[in-house]
Amino acid sequence: MLPSIDLRIANVIKALEQVILPALTPRERLARDQINLCIGHLRMIGEQWRWAAAFESGSFHAMIVLAKAMQPSVDPFYADELAAAIMSADAIEGDDLAAVEHGIVALGGLIDRIILGEDGQIPLAPELWDAVLAYGETQATRERTWFAATGLDPDRRELPGIAEMMTR
Repeated sequence: MLPSIDLRIANVIKALEQVILPALTPRERLARDQINLCIGHLRMIGEQWRWAAAFESGSFHAMIVLAKAMQPSVDPFYADELAAAIMSADAIEGDDLAAVEHGIVALGGLIDRIILGEDGQIPLAPELWDAVLAYGETQATRERTWFAATGLDPDRRELPGIAEMMTR
């Protein structure tokens, strides 16, 4: 039987905390800081790994919904490209994490181009702003929750836990 991912992460953290960190002299501040950073990342990965594929899939699904909401009002310059991108996105299997990540980059890049309007050359239709802002608000909350363990968000105590967020 293979050791679980949780056990493997715990063993790496234990080695860093109990063997490597104590072996460093106090003068090696950069190395200590980097080890503590690694420990923090490993703890976050320990909290997140079970949810990672579902998180990315949920983010991708929300992006597809945004793209479909944009479709009726998008500038004709983007119409065919957006239709093709939506068709490609719809064909991606949600459990293929690599394909989902690729889809996020491809569809997200197009949505960014549409929002930016080729550096201001093509204005975004006013009726699309609400869809973009609603998507942004929802996604920002998801991402703030995902990274709350960094301790950087001043309102992190008001955020749901990852498991709660993922069941919404």
